[in-house]
Amino acid sequence: MDTWLAYLTSGSWDPRLVATWILAAYLVFILVTAFALVFTSRQWANDGVPFVTGKGPLSILYQHYRFVINGPDLIRQGYSKFSDGLFEIPRTFRPGQVILCKPELIEELRNSWSSVASPEPWIDQLLQISHVMPGYFPKGGGWPAIAKTTPGVIRGTVYKQLERYVPSMNDAIISQLQKVNLEDGECTVNCFDFAYSVVVRSGSFAMVGERLSQNEEYLKAVKDHILGMIMTTRVQFLIPDCLKKYIGGFISTLATLGTRWNMKSSRKILLKHFDARADEYKIEIAKGSSVNGKQGNPETSEKPVEIFKWLYESSIVRGRWSYSEVIGEMLLLQFAFIYTTAYGLYGALAELSRRPEYISALRAEAETALSEMGTSIAACNRMVLMDSFLKECQRLHPPAAVSAHRVCVTPLALSNGIVLKPGTHVGVPSGWIQRSSKSYTDPEIFDGYRFVKKAAAGSQDSSLVDLSPDYLVFGMGVHACPGRWMASALMKLVFAHLIRQFDILPESESAPLTGSLSFEEFYVPNFGLKLKLRRRESEK
Repeated sequence: MDTWLAYLTSGSWDPRLVATWILAAYLVFILVTAFALVFTSRQWANDGVPFVTGKGPLSILYQHYRFVINGPDLIRQGYSKFSDGLFEIPRTFRPGQVILCKPELIEELRNSWSSVASPEPWIDQLLQISHVMPGYFPKGGGWPAIAKTTPGVIRGTVYKQLERYVPSMNDAIISQLQKVNLEDGECTVNCFDFAYSVVVRSGSFAMVGERLSQNEEYLKAVKDHILGMIMTTRVQFLIPDCLKKYIGGFISTLATLGTRWNMKSSRKILLKHFDARADEYKIEIAKGSSVNGKQGNPETSEKPVEIFKWLYESSIVRGRWSYSEVIGEMLLLQFAFIYTTAYGLYGALAELSRRPEYISALRAEAETALSEMGTSIAACNRMVLMDSFLKECQRLHPPAAVSAHRVCVTPLALSNGIVLKPGTHVGVPSGWIQRSSKSYTDPEIFDGYRFVKKAAAGSQDSSLVDLSPDYLVFGMGVHACPGRWMASALMKLVFAHLIRQFDILPESESAPLTGSLSFEEFYVPNFGLKLKLRRRESEK
């Protein structure tokens, strides 16, 4: 021992020996990590539930690797093998993810009580709230109480007053389209960034009002914060919870290193604007104009109530939540609504550019609806072909291969005799159900008229926002997305304006819609995909 210490302090280290020790330490780390992954995967595995490629040590490690870099394909393989049952995918240092394929099992999950299988722990895991957003919500309280209330707020503000949001959403869309830089009547745009920018601007009106929806600094911060949050949470998800308090901050910085999606700096900008907007709310409340006051009554006001204002008044006037909880919930809502809607619009725009045979019919439908009914929900509802086209795009290009996520709060007993352990993540392989011949005729063929034909045949669940066992993009049951009506109206208005003003062409006919890598069950857009916009002769 004394000899070894003397060697270390002598300064005469042999570089080859040092390199050998570093390599040995690295190999030990790899072996310990691999052993821990195999051990925990087996410990948390549910009895009677098969893994996709088996439960041998190498198979488990292989599944961990595939799930991280291309989860949708692993889920496809599992669905093809176990379409009449269920299967499990091991996850890094946490309970596994059980995928229910059989329709009867999916229905049992839909009907299960939230006290047995709840989506809230899954959202908490997905967003890594305690690590990515420390200090906004009470510690140790589980899923934030304010987040449990927000879906009802959205139904009370957005859904019931959707007609009132449409004119300003429409103005925001027009404003964003005016920023398209045309040269000789045409230009090339990045497909995802274009869709993302439109949704950020128009969605921000519903959240924070007209002024901020036109503030470029605020809008850029929203975009950067959401993408930074996605990058950070996905990397954080791979780290054991016991280590996050020690290396979580470093991991958060590392996740967005070299990108413009700096979550911390963009969050500072958002907080500055939130605080300024809150000061304006204080003045309005002092003057008697509030959500619950006579002047601000949502049933009589000409303008719809901003979601931020509703949440803010609930914290200040009724004392239900702290201001920090309101800010935390606003950050979560931005993530939930804006990114998912932007992804849906991105896929639809990419498909539209490659399918010119639909343009004339879609254009005629939009022009008729808007000329007869104006910019309204009635006009959006009149666009039945556009609704079908968008739904077909969502069917083939969902943001994730799994939906209807739940986490078992207590043991979940299924009708096939299997009992899932508490902590197990349960989901439905919606991305592959929607491509299955059991659900659709010619499922791999794009048919923009598919849901028009279903409606003509008497189907009651053919519209974009309808929920059904073979279309689960928005989830299922009482926990389905409450903002899907606004997302539908927004996408239709964007489409209507685009096809009336421009011809939309692909820069490449063969470029994939998803990136070369996915992350777990989530698809990653092809950030390099571009479109050509050419102003129509009638618009010049």
